[in-house]
Amino acid sequence: MAELGATDESGFAAPLEGGFTAPIRRAWQSLAWYMNGLTGQSKYEVYLEHERLAHPDREPLSEREFWRQHYAEQDANPGARCC
Repeated sequence: MAELGATDESGFAAPLEGGFTAPIRRAWQSLAWYMNGLTGQSKYEVYLEHERLAHPDREPLSEREFWRQHYAEQDANPGARCC
């Protein structure tokens, strides 16, 4: 494992473990995870996991059916929405 400030045989700085782009890649993945949760894009994956664990004998809804049902419930019970 190369330490920060270490050099290779050519005298240039040795690359960090995971490469120079690893921190950028981790930051991008973290941002994508956060945005998917914020916008609700991860709801279907959460639903599938719940169905797999709680109802293994039941066929889960398709993604299209899931979103259709989700938006129908939102329209029927707006909750804290203004409109």
